[in-house]
Amino acid sequence: MIFENLIKTNLRTQTYGRVIEYYQIINSTNKEAKALIENNGANHGMIIIADNQKDGKGRSNNSWFMSPGKGLAMSLIHLKPLSFDKASLIPLAAGLAVAKSLENRGLNPKLKWPNDIFINSKKVGGILCESKIKDGRVDSFIIGMGVNVNESPVDFPDEIKNIATSLFIESGFSFQRELICAIITTYLERMIEDLDSVIDGWLAYCNHLNKEVKFKYNGEKHTGIFQGINKEGLALVLIDKRIAELPSIILN
Repeated sequence: MIFENLIKTNLRTQTYGRVIEYYQIINSTNKEAKALIENNGANHGMIIIADNQKDGKGRSNNSWFMSPGKGLAMSLIHLKPLSFDKASLIPLAAGLAVAKSLENRGLNPKLKWPNDIFINSKKVGGILCESKIKDGRVDSFIIGMGVNVNESPVDFPDEIKNIATSLFIESGFSFQRELICAIITTYLERMIEDLDSVIDGWLAYCNHLNKEVKFKYNGEKHTGIFQGINKEGLALVLIDKRIAELPSIILN
């Protein structure tokens, strides 16, 4: 069970998280957020949060595992229009907000392009952002975030137990999910209010800056040196002595 009042008590925001929709069980917080927007039932800064998410998705339509009652699955609705150049930084801002939140709790998180969160080389969280375009700008944004909080090793399916971790596994302590949600939401509002600082902030947590990376682009496999991010949020990768600006790559 997640208690909305505990989230709100720990918020330090102006608008984010002031309205919360809680579900004991849901297919996907992002799908519910999308339905609320389409039916004019959404508020700017609204959080959709669930105790059990059955059909969570990550990037490239990968599934996102959530242990009922132990993980954190939430989506935040941003309804203020954004230019394309600003909107492109939102996924990075979300990853940075999660990383800062986990560091705030005494952990040592790292970021993997574009917005996977790792601790000790194992994945602890991920971001999935979805947007709606209208009149030449991004009209609304859904920021979906999943974090493994209180899972133990036996909670993970066999296919991911060697590559996934949780805050509990890494620290030896259990965490109040409401507090983690509130801290993430607070940092996220700050990051989005100051998008110009996001790139430098994200790079400070990057676990593969100036290192060799393997990735797929346009269906082909490539190897290069990750050089950073440009002002539009594109990955800069050195390939065959040339810097390529890549909008969407999946690192292996």
